[in-house]
Amino acid sequence: MSDTEILFSFQKSPEGGYEARAIGHSIFTQAETMDKLRANVKEAVARHFGGSKTLPSIRLVKARAKGRILGSAEGEFVVPDDFNDPLPKEIEDLFW
Repeated sequence: MSDTEILFSFQKSPEGGYEARAIGHSIFTQAETMDKLRANVKEAVARHFGGSKTLPSIRLVKARAKGRILGSAEGEFVVPDDFNDPLPKEIEDLFW
């Protein structure tokens, strides 16, 4: 993802309608319809980037039914310096 594009993950809201969250930026919006959600996302991006002459393009991607939004686990785990090191036993056991 480049600086010229901003990615939004969207899904149906438990309260009804739809909600969208930017990946890598603190932008969230919601609406009753997809058309209104698209309009709200454009407005939210314009407000977030304020005085910028050129705004990033927007891409909406449907969130998976289950799972997390990309990047939402930031800070919850650390990749070891040597990615090929064996996993700790308690982690390995979770896969069996």
